[in-house]
Amino acid sequence: MNKKKIGIIDATILLDFIAGDIFDTLFSVPIDFHTSDFVADEVSKTYSFEELEGFGLQVLEMSEEQMLEIEYLQGRHPELSPGDLSVYILAKSLDALLISGDGPLREMAETQKIEYHGTLWLLEELVKGDLLSFEDAASALETMLDSKRWLPRGECEKMIKRWRSGH
Repeated sequence: MNKKKIGIIDATILLDFIAGDIFDTLFSVPIDFHTSDFVADEVSKTYSFEELEGFGLQVLEMSEEQMLEIEYLQGRHPELSPGDLSVYILAKSLDALLISGDGPLREMAETQKIEYHGTLWLLEELVKGDLLSFEDAASALETMLDSKRWLPRGECEKMIKRWRSGH
């Protein structure tokens, strides 16, 4: 039996896909998506915990021990929010992918040898898996950029151009 890889997803990625109007498509990627209750709370203005779980996102409640670790790490990494630190802790404890668009969080993951990816990687996975057409991927990425999402513009424009040409 081929077990799906667990991916711990942060708020930036969820918000990118909400902005791109392809939130439901995100969960077609063959990854078992999890997030923390902190992150679910950050996107709860758009989707309730129940709705998130209905899409296939497993919301994990942080334990008391994990809350203490967040507090400890926040003292050492004040640039990271409790939500950022919660997904880092979950990725580390579950030996999972960290799916984030946050630079400092990705740097921290790299120092701990935690595999990480972001929005553009997920879009590529959707296109490669024939879960999203080139045209829809390009449109979604343009919508994300138009919504002032924090994405590497140059790289996004190259991807949009490539997808618009059918590659």
